[in-house]
Amino acid sequence: MDERDHREALAAAGYTGPRGTMLFCIVLAVVGGLLGSVVIAIVWNMLAPGTPETLSTAVGAALGAAVGVLVGLIKVKQGNIEARERVDDREWRRLVRRVTSDKPR
Repeated sequence: MDERDHREALAAAGYTGPRGTMLFCIVLAVVGGLLGSVVIAIVWNMLAPGTPETLSTAVGAALGAAVGVLVGLIKVKQGNIEARERVDDREWRRLVRRVTSDKPR
């Protein structure tokens, strides 16, 4: 299997490249920032009652975005590992089939 076939097999198995990873992380950062600007800001205000609302919102948005990116990177890495394993398993089965069919009987 040459390099192009290998890349196509990985893509068919669900492998996410750098561009897809970046887009996925950007989407999760936006969602995390929006959610964090509310949820984390509320928690932040409960933990530090004298904090201004703008600071709490900014901290919440930043932490939410960071968590979103972290979750995105972890999920993409797990998915890529599974895709590689699927492709390797297929290649291994194909090789075993070829070797067992070439044996003289």
